[in-house]
Amino acid sequence: MTAVYITLGVLGAALILYIVFVFGPAALSFGKIFGQKSAEPLKGRDISKTYFAPFEKMMREAADRVEADYELQRVKTKSFDGYDLYADYIDLGSDKTVAFFHGYGASPLVNFGCHTEYFAQRGYNVLLVFHRAHGVSGGENCTLGILEMHDVLSWVEFLDGMPADNVVLYGISMGTSTIEYAAQYIKSEKVKALILDCGYTSPYMQIYRDCQRRHLPGKLLMQVLNAMFRRRFREDLCKNTADAMKNNKIPAIFLHGKADETVPYNDSRIIFDACASEKKLLLPDGLHHTLSFSTGTDEMREEVFEFIEKYINTDRRKQ
Repeated sequence: MTAVYITLGVLGAALILYIVFVFGPAALSFGKIFGQKSAEPLKGRDISKTYFAPFEKMMREAADRVEADYELQRVKTKSFDGYDLYADYIDLGSDKTVAFFHGYGASPLVNFGCHTEYFAQRGYNVLLVFHRAHGVSGGENCTLGILEMHDVLSWVEFLDGMPADNVVLYGISMGTSTIEYAAQYIKSEKVKALILDCGYTSPYMQIYRDCQRRHLPGKLLMQVLNAMFRRRFREDLCKNTADAMKNNKIPAIFLHGKADETVPYNDSRIIFDACASEKKLLLPDGLHHTLSFSTGTDEMREEVFEFIEKYINTDRRKQ
C-alpha cells in the first residue's frame, strides 16, 4: 500500500505541476492571444522602444497626412458568421483599387499610412480593412488568419460590387497569411495580383517562436493551446500557408526584410517556393518586420508596382 500511496502522490504532484506550469499559463494565454484587439491608432501608441522608433516621425506624419488629405469613407461588409466588418475607403474614381490587410494587433494606418500615400499617388483607390476582433470591426476572436481568410472573401465580394475592375490585395504579417489562406478560393476576375509582405507559415510556428523568445516551454504550451483552439474553432493552428498557396492562381509578389526578427524571412521563401502562380520574391537587406515597403528603396517599390501593373486590365483566365 505504501508504494501505491507514493505513486499516487507522485502522480498528483505531477498533475499539480502540469496545471500550474502548463495548463494554467496556456489557458491564460489563449484569451490574450485570441481575444479582441483594441487596434489603437498610431497617435495613441508608444512605439519609442520598438524597432519602429527610427521611423516613428515618418509613420505618424504619413498617417496624419492620409487623414487630412483624403476623405475616408467608413464602409462595411458581413462576415460568414454574422459579424459586421469595417474598412475605410478612399475613392479616387480610379479603375484600380488596393485593399490593405493589416497585421496582428495593429490597425490599418499603423501598418499602411505610408503605403496609402504611395498607392494613392499612383492612382489607386484604397480600402483599409479592419480585421475581425480589431478596432471597429465585430467579432470576439482573432485567429491569426484562419477565420479571417473568410473575411478576405467577404471583402472581395464587396469590391466586386464597386466600379473599379482591377483589385490588388496587399497583406502585412498576419494580413499576408490571411490572404494566403484565402487565395485559392478567390474566384473574382477583378483580383489581379497579391502583395504578400512578411507572412508566416502557420500560427502554430509563430506562437511557438514567441514562446521561445519569452523563454517559455513552447512545445508543452503549444500542445495545450492547439487542443483548445481545435475545440473552440474546429480548426488547427498548424494550418500551413505554403500548402494553401500550392493552389493559388493569382500572380503574387513576396516581400520580406532580412532583418525581420519577428517572422524569419525564410518563411516567405518557403511560401514563395510553394506558390503555384506567377511570382516574384524580394528579400531586402537590413529591413525589419512590416517595414520593407515603407522604408525600402524607391527602386524596390518600383519593382513592386512594375510587377502588379503587368496584370492590370488583363484577363486572369488567359494567364
